[in-house]
Amino acid sequence: MSFVEIHDVLIVGAGPAGLMSATVLCRMGVKPMVVDATDYADHQYGRSDALHCRAMEVMESLGLPMDQIRHMGRKLYGRSFWENSGNASKRTAFARFYPTFLDLNEDYALCLRQGLIEQVLLQDAQRHEDGLDVQWGWRFLSMELAVGPDGSTKVLLENSQTHEQRTVFARYVLACDGGKSQVRRWAAPLGVSLKGEALSVTWCVLDAVGINSDFPDLERLSVIRSDKGIVLIIPREPINGKPAARFDIQLEKSRDEVGAEDITHMIKEIFKPFRLDWDEVNWWSSYDVGQRLINQYDVDNKVFFIGDACHTHSPRAGLGLNTALLEAHNLGWKLALVLKKLAGQELLATYASERYAVAEYLVNMDRELVGLYAGLENQNMKDFSSRDVGEWLERLRLFQTANFSYQAGASIVYEPSVIVRTASGKVDPLEVGKPGIPAGSRTRPARVTRLSDSNPVNAQPAFDGRFAIYVMAGNLEVPTTLDKLKELDTYLRTSGSIFARYGQDVDVHAKPISRRMPSLAAPGKEAPEIPTGRALYTYSYDDIPQITDGFCAPPHSLFRMSVVTTTSSSERVILDGVMALAYPRAGTPEAQQPSRIFNPSHLFCDDIPALSPFRSTAPEVGDILEHPMHAKWAVDEKEGAIIVARPDGHVGMRVEGFGEAQWAEIEKYFDEFLQ
Repeated sequence: MSFVEIHDVLIVGAGPAGLMSATVLCRMGVKPMVVDATDYADHQYGRSDALHCRAMEVMESLGLPMDQIRHMGRKLYGRSFWENSGNASKRTAFARFYPTFLDLNEDYALCLRQGLIEQVLLQDAQRHEDGLDVQWGWRFLSMELAVGPDGSTKVLLENSQTHEQRTVFARYVLACDGGKSQVRRWAAPLGVSLKGEALSVTWCVLDAVGINSDFPDLERLSVIRSDKGIVLIIPREPINGKPAARFDIQLEKSRDEVGAEDITHMIKEIFKPFRLDWDEVNWWSSYDVGQRLINQYDVDNKVFFIGDACHTHSPRAGLGLNTALLEAHNLGWKLALVLKKLAGQELLATYASERYAVAEYLVNMDRELVGLYAGLENQNMKDFSSRDVGEWLERLRLFQTANFSYQAGASIVYEPSVIVRTASGKVDPLEVGKPGIPAGSRTRPARVTRLSDSNPVNAQPAFDGRFAIYVMAGNLEVPTTLDKLKELDTYLRTSGSIFARYGQDVDVHAKPISRRMPSLAAPGKEAPEIPTGRALYTYSYDDIPQITDGFCAPPHSLFRMSVVTTTSSSERVILDGVMALAYPRAGTPEAQQPSRIFNPSHLFCDDIPALSPFRSTAPEVGDILEHPMHAKWAVDEKEGAIIVARPDGHVGMRVEGFGEAQWAEIEKYFDEFLQ
C-alpha cells in the first residue's frame, strides 16, 4: 500500500499570516504542514514593516516573540508634516501617534521588517512542535475537496525548481499566499472573487540604508510635500548595523518606466532644501493601488483565506501585516479547538463573520486615505499659508481622529454570535476613551497583585488556547461576598459544572518543561558544551510547577479561572479568610478536593493604583484609579461581575454579579459551542 500523507492543516504561504497560524496551532498541539512557493532567502528584506497596538497586544500574549520583536524594532510615537518650497521649509504640524485614552500597553507603532517578524514566529512554532519546518519552493497547483480519507481535501503541489509534483491530504487548507493567491484563483470557479477596483495611482516604496541627512525629523514618521511631490518617511530598525528609513512616494509615470535611480532622484528633489544621502538601496518595489475585498472568507469551512489573499489595499496606513496577523490568530485557536473535538464546526463560521467587517472597514478607510494624498499631490503649492494646504491638513486631522482607534485596533467589537453573547442579542456599544469592555471588545490592560507570591502581574494571561474566566468579586468587606464565592466554589467541584463536563480527555496547553524553558546557548558555542548549571533559559510563572500547586486543582484544558478582588492583600479578610481557604490543612475535606475559586496562583488583588488613561475624555473617573482593573472594565465594586475572555482576548460574555445564577448564564454560553 502506498503512503498517504495526511495533515490536519496545510498552510499555503509562509508569510506573517501563515506563520502566525502555525504558531497558534503549534501552541495548541496541532502540527501543520507549511509550504511556500518562494525561497527562504526571498523573505529577508522589505515588504511590510509596521506593527500597531492591537497586533502587539496579541504578540505580547505569546511572550518571548514580542520580547524579541520589541528589542529589534524601532518605536514610533510621533509624526510630523512638512512643506518644502525652493530654499524654504516649514514644519506645519506635529502629532502623537496614538492618544493615551485608547488604553493600550503599547501605544506606539513599531517598525520591523517582515522577514524578522516571520523568523520570530517560525522559531516560536518550532519551539512548540519538534520537526516543524517550512517546505520552501513548493507551490500550490490545485485541490479536490472532501475526496480523501476522513473527508480530507486532496492537494496537488509542485516544486518550483524541479517541477516535481506531490499529493498531500489535509483536513483544512489555509490560503496565506498573498495578493496573487493561487488558492483564491483555484476557488474562482466556486464563486470566490475579489470585489473592488484599482485607482489610477502608482506608488513606490524604497528602503535606504546608511542614511545621512540634515532633515530634523528622520526619527519620526514624516510627510514632506513640495512642488516636486509628496514623500512619506518611515524610520526603521537598523539594517546591517546602519541607520535606515523607508520612503513612500507617488509616481507620475507607470511602474514599468521607472527604476531605483529615478525614485532616488525624485525623493532627493522633494527633500530640498534638506540634504539626503545614503549608502545603498536595500529593497524597493512599485505597486498600483487597488482596494479589493474577497466576497467570502472560506469554501465549505474547509478552505480559509487569510491576509492579502482576501483583501488588497495600499500600505499607507500600515495595516496589512497587522490585519493578517489578527486574522490568523482569530482562526487558529478556533481551528485547534475543532480539530481536538472540543468545539463544533459552527465555531469556524465565526471567523468570517468577525473578520469580514474589520477588513471591509480597512478597505474603505484606505480608499479615503489614498484619495487624501492623491488630492494633495494634484494641488499646486504656492506658499506655506496656502488655503489649500490648511484645508488638506484639517481634512487629514479629521480623518486621523475618526480612524486612529481602528488603526490601533482599540475599537474593534465583534457582533453577537455563538461565541459573543449579549443580553439584547445586539452589539453592545463601546465608547472609545471611556471605561468598559462590552462583549465582543478587547479586554483592557491592568496590573494586579498575585496572592500566591505578592508579585504584580498583568491581568491579561499569556496565550495558551484557553478561555479566561474572571470572577470580579469587588470588595470582600461587603457582607455575603465571601459566602457567594464559597457557594460558587462548592458548585464548581461537582460533576455538573463545565470543568467536569468539558475538556477532561484533552490537554490543549501543557508542554514539556524542556520546551517551555528553552536553553539560550552562548554565541558560537554548542549547547552541550555548556555545563548544566550554567545553561541559560527563559520562562514565565505558569511554565513551571509551583510549590503552591498542591493546594489547588490541576490546570484545566479549556478554562483558566481568575478571582479578582479590590480588597488589599494586607487586609484581615484576606489574611484570615481567603488564605485559610486557599491553603487548606492536610486531611481536611477542602484539601481532598482542591478549589478552583480559591487557587493561590489565580487569586488577585486589584490594589495597584494607576494613572487613569481617561483623564481628558472621562474626567469623572478621576486622575488616579485605586482599583484600575475594576474601574477600566467598568465593574461595580459592590456588585461584581463574571467576564469571559476568549483565547484571543476578546470578551465572549459578561454578566453583572457573580452568584450561582450568574454562573449558570456563563455555563449556557459555553454549552452553545463546546462539546
